[in-house]
Amino acid sequence: MRRLVVLALVLGLATASLASPEGCGVCHGRERVLHRDSIHAEADVGCVACHGGDPAHAESKADAHAAAAGYRGRVTRRDVPEVCGTCHADVARMRPFALRTDVLAVYRTSHHGTAVLEQGRLDAAVCTDCHGTHDVLRTKDARSPAFRVNVPATCGRCHGDAALMSAHGLDTRAPEEFAGSVHGQRLAEGAPGVPSCADCHDAHAAAPPGAQEVADVCGHCHVETRDRFRESPHAAASASGAMEQCVTCHGNHAVGQPDFDRFDQVSTEDDGTGARCLDCHAGDGGEKVAREFGAGFRNADTLLRRARGQIDAMAASGFYADDERESLSRAERELVRAVPLSHTVDAARIEGSLRRVRSLVDEALLGREKRLRDARDRRIYGSVGGALLLGIAWFMALWRRKVRGR
Repeated sequence: MRRLVVLALVLGLATASLASPEGCGVCHGRERVLHRDSIHAEADVGCVACHGGDPAHAESKADAHAAAAGYRGRVTRRDVPEVCGTCHADVARMRPFALRTDVLAVYRTSHHGTAVLEQGRLDAAVCTDCHGTHDVLRTKDARSPAFRVNVPATCGRCHGDAALMSAHGLDTRAPEEFAGSVHGQRLAEGAPGVPSCADCHDAHAAAPPGAQEVADVCGHCHVETRDRFRESPHAAASASGAMEQCVTCHGNHAVGQPDFDRFDQVSTEDDGTGARCLDCHAGDGGEKVAREFGAGFRNADTLLRRARGQIDAMAASGFYADDERESLSRAERELVRAVPLSHTVDAARIEGSLRRVRSLVDEALLGREKRLRDARDRRIYGSVGGALLLGIAWFMALWRRKVRGR
């Protein structure tokens, strides 16, 4: 009998230890382990915040799951946004963590939110699809599915599912196109400041930008390019609906690294990277301008690369080249500035910028020529001076021999 009493006390203590802070773990061990390392556990947010119930009565399922204790049980997909919003839309609760409190409101306006909350289409994304359930981590934690580098794969779980996307009238090209894009490749490398899906579509208000919103969305990063585009005739064409701002020329998910062939070469295939100038302007007045832009940019780039090779070769030979390299660095910066300027389609301004590039390249090459010429002159003068000194020494030797012979 005494042994039974001791055993009961031991079991009672074990149960109490699990019940304080959350006795739910007595039965739900896997969930307890997942929750233990989550951001919610760190913030002392336990099971009852989402599921209700009374964890103090872990020894009795009926008491722990009593309706009087507010037991909700498994949260349905339809209810997930509202349950999460209980805390995440509460200014007082979120203030200590400096988290935004409009996430539920903007989710309701999103394609995901309207599908779930208004249409009852429960295969659309809810909070747990992107953040996890019991193992929610900070979005800055590299293990989180909402970590910026992981976002394309997280979105791709649904948007790469052919059956699911077909049911919603969407294609599945976006994840693959983004992965091959300049944005996707740089993001995968961990480069800072590179957009993921959430930067262009928003995380909670997820929706494709409208045709008149594209330049503003891209302009969050490409500020100079956006401002120059607004000065161009293409801005008016976009306002009339004749083109979709940045997307027409660069694509959306498959954005490639721009090159000068975009000016004067025709697209050979629809690879999602957008139209080139001649795709729209072949045979009209824009073709001549586009070909001039292509030739001008390509010539400036070729001159710059060639000069860089010549200056590097000179430096490798032991010459001081810092001044010439600075001139070339200024030329490279000017060429970089000229690229967004091309969005104005203002030939005079673009030619002025390219002229400065060529002038700085000439400055570097003239500096190189002067250093090489000075070195050559020193060699010549040194050789002549050396020969003269040898001649004088030879003459003095003869003179001394002659003097001694006397």
